[in-house]
Amino acid sequence: MPKPSHLAALGVAKEVTPGTAVAPTAWVPWKTLTPKDDINLIEDTGQRGAPVDVFGLLPGQKGAELDIGGDVYADTIGWLLTSVLPDLTVTGASAPYTTVFSTLCTGDTQPPSQTWTIADPLGTWQYPGAQFSELGFKWNADGLLEWSAKAKSWGYSTTTTPTPSFTAVAPVANWSITNKLGGSNIFVQDGELTIKRDVTEIRGAAGTQNPYRIWSGDVGVEGKLTLVMESTTQRTAFQAGTVQSFDCLYSQGAGAAANGLTLHCSQVAFTEGSPNYGKDYIELPVTFRAIANTSDVGASNGYSPIKATLTNAITSGTYK
Repeated sequence: MPKPSHLAALGVAKEVTPGTAVAPTAWVPWKTLTPKDDINLIEDTGQRGAPVDVFGLLPGQKGAELDIGGDVYADTIGWLLTSVLPDLTVTGASAPYTTVFSTLCTGDTQPPSQTWTIADPLGTWQYPGAQFSELGFKWNADGLLEWSAKAKSWGYSTTTTPTPSFTAVAPVANWSITNKLGGSNIFVQDGELTIKRDVTEIRGAAGTQNPYRIWSGDVGVEGKLTLVMESTTQRTAFQAGTVQSFDCLYSQGAGAAANGLTLHCSQVAFTEGSPNYGKDYIELPVTFRAIANTSDVGASNGYSPIKATLTNAITSGTYK
């Protein structure tokens, strides 16, 4: 009998030791949930006097890739932000707390390793040692603010079935989002912002099929916006290579239940910016890249291309 995919639940927890699986401490509502198990079989191609290509297949090194996504909830999105921007500063004596995420420029510069757990009707699968190579945000005139992410992890292990418990925080209606360029509000029909890090599996001959470590590289930020072209200001900015700030933000709720997210890049430059005449009004689709600067840094100082500020009821020490 088929098993219903909508009964699958996605959980996450920070690890004490990279690659050692831990039980979920938070459950993340999902829309996209695609694990890919890598077993990397090794071919035995030693010729044996026969016109064939493979004489055997041996177990190779293992790993996994995760392609996940969903709507933004102000409490659970912090797990994803930590996975790419691990310089965290939490302020507030009581809810709502404010957590600022930025590039970590001291120590090993690494995000904390995480275990992502998929519990479905067939079992519970833990993917330890996860490091994320991409976290993207997408918004438009309709629907909800969405995120998508990609990670590499160790091969899965199984465990007993946990009991999921999901957030009571509301998602974010796209119409409530504010966008700014150069500090001024600007009308955006749709937008995307993606934080990227190269992720490398460090492997060797060490008596195990798992990697020694999954290592995160440099942080980069890029994005896309579709603007209604009401003036030549932004087209001129593209032509001149003008550097300006960009913000995407929302806030909702009140008192201890107040929550929100601000994605702030102090320096972005357009890499594309040509008008589009395909509709009854002129559009200006632009793409941009963020530039590392000393304004968007956290407690570790250095440089960062972005600073994310999250408001919710999550206390210090939860995400990291």
